[in-house]
Amino acid sequence: MNRRVAVLIGAALFAAAPSASHAQMRTLRVVSTDSVPIVFAFVSVDGGTGQISDEKGEIKLGAGKRKTVTVNARRIGFEPFFGKIQLPDTAAVIKVVLPRLTQQLGAVQVIGRAQVSLALQPFYDRWLMRQKGLLSATFIGPEELEFRHPAKIADMLSGLNGISFRETKDNERVAFGYNGQCQMAILVDGIRQCPGNGCKCSTCGQNIPQLPQRGEGGPIWLRGAADTLRLSDMNSVPIDRILDANDVAAIEVYTRGGNMPVSLQVSDPGCGVIAFWTGSRKP
Repeated sequence: MNRRVAVLIGAALFAAAPSASHAQMRTLRVVSTDSVPIVFAFVSVDGGTGQISDEKGEIKLGAGKRKTVTVNARRIGFEPFFGKIQLPDTAAVIKVVLPRLTQQLGAVQVIGRAQVSLALQPFYDRWLMRQKGLLSATFIGPEELEFRHPAKIADMLSGLNGISFRETKDNERVAFGYNGQCQMAILVDGIRQCPGNGCKCSTCGQNIPQLPQRGEGGPIWLRGAADTLRLSDMNSVPIDRILDANDVAAIEVYTRGGNMPVSLQVSDPGCGVIAFWTGSRKP
């Protein structure tokens, strides 16, 4: 009986004790030189998928062994950090400090300091949701756009899974989803961009048959319900024609319509949605 009681007590103590993985949780905190958390800083560890810091300037790194990692942390308005840091095998908060970029200015009166553009706040909120596993999407923020500095905004989308491009007769690129069978919906600041024939035109619908690419059997044709037309402004939305790369502050891509925020849903999201947000990239 005593032995049984001892086993039960031991099991209860084990259940009440914090898990080893929780105890070893490691956190990266991005702060300025005055120790103020830097919200929405873009951070990549060992070249992996970039994440953004939360309202505390933090990114959870999880548990693991003691090791050295390479961290790339950037936020517009701050000097970037690129270097190696030592991660312990126990719970710890590791700080990364980004000095503010200084600029010689005349005397000014500072009324306040915004952490992020109000126009981009919903974008960052959805990005944090993605990091929690609540959304399935690709997010490209101001830091990545500024770092890559694309000549054409479509260049930022090349190579992403679920997106392919075809060219119009004027060599303008059009984004296709669903294995290249139908055009993706394009939003600019939340507003749907339609071809000249309208978003419901018969030649811009879903389930367009697979088309030959350049060099694979001649020109690129779009097979409509009643006729055959080349891709043009009338039946497609050429991304680089409607947007200047320097005007884009953020991009989010949903290759499937099933896991999309209500605020970005369109009437026919089956081929995916690309949402562009314009404005200044500075916080």
